[in-house]
Order: sequence, then C-alpha cells, then structure tokens
Amino acid sequence: MDLRVSVVLLFFFLTGGYSLQCYLCIPDLTGSCEATTTVQTCEAGYTQCSSSTVEQTSGSTKVSVTTKGCAKKCKRATAQTPEGMTVSLHCCDTDLCNAADGVFKGSFLLLFSPLLFYFLFQ
Repeated sequence: MDLRVSVVLLFFFLTGGYSLQCYLCIPDLTGSCEATTTVQTCEAGYTQCSSSTVEQTSGSTKVSVTTKGCAKKCKRATAQTPEGMTVSLHCCDTDLCNAADGVFKGSFLLLFSPLLFYFLFQ
C-alpha cells in the first residue's frame, strides 16, 4: 500500500475515538472561575461546551457568576429576568472553546492537518 494512503488511513483511525474537551468550572465564593477551572473530557452524548454567566447590578456594584462545562444541547442566548439579572449562555463545539479569554482555541489536530497533507501530497 502506498505510504500516503497508509498515513491518511492512520490519521482517520486515530481521530475516530476522539472526545470533546471543555473547561469545567464551578465558581468559588466570589463567583470567579479563575482558580477552579479544570479540563474535562466530555462523556458520550455531550457534543458542546458551554459557558453561562449570571450578572446582577445593584447600584454601582456588579456581581457576576460564571459556570462552564460540557453540554448535551446548547443554544446561545441572553435573557433578562424580572429581578433584573442578565443570564447569558454561550455554546461551542471545539476543544477548550469555552475559555475565559473568549479566544477560539481550535483543535491542534485541525490546525496541524493542512501542514501534514502539504508534506504528504507534495
């Protein structure tokens, strides 16, 4: 079998059992995720990462609580409650995409594959 075909087949077989990874955060007493964030491998059926934020403004003080984790179904939304709280839900479907800095963090394999194919099929 041609070496290029073997490498492509190996590439597909190695990525077949891949599971999504998301940041997991249950906020501390201050509502912050910074000290408690860990990486979680999502279980079967969980196809998205989510990040939800609840904000409450009282006078000049703004309190914000954020949670992060894996989600089965997620739809991006923002809503106001009758009490004046703002609830925001953000969803994404790539590894570690629910990061605190909001920067897209795509899979290394996805970023590496064009380079791999360039050298294999040159």
